[in-house]
Amino acid sequence: MNHPDTGAEAKSVVHRYLKALRERDAAAIPQLIAADAVYRIPGDHPVAGTWKGLAEIAENFLLPMGERFDPTADYAVDVLHVIAEGAEVSVECVTRATTRDGAPYELDISAQFTVEDGQIRSMREYFDTQYFARTLFGQG
Repeated sequence: MNHPDTGAEAKSVVHRYLKALRERDAAAIPQLIAADAVYRIPGDHPVAGTWKGLAEIAENFLLPMGERFDPTADYAVDVLHVIAEGAEVSVECVTRATTRDGAPYELDISAQFTVEDGQIRSMREYFDTQYFARTLFGQG
């Protein structure tokens, strides 16, 4: 049976995950996500959905998102608040980047993580889906 991480351990995993995103560390990210993890991305855009398993998360969310940004420009994840209790971690952050089209991108995100056995088991994000779809996918 899985044992939930303590708040400090879970928080450390989420911080490592956010650092890997910031640094675009493709090798570190899969090590931090459980093989059967579930990600929920809200909205009506190409990466919206509930993605189950590392392969689906990578194929339907992580890789398509990476393609939306200029790989030569900075990608920042500025963490404003983190609250951790047991296996649950809540993060408020601002993501700043440049799109492939050269447009500035700045999005406030609230993300809820569940961490077990040193890996992310689930992530649910909340953000301005209209801004996201318009800025990254030209929708609306």
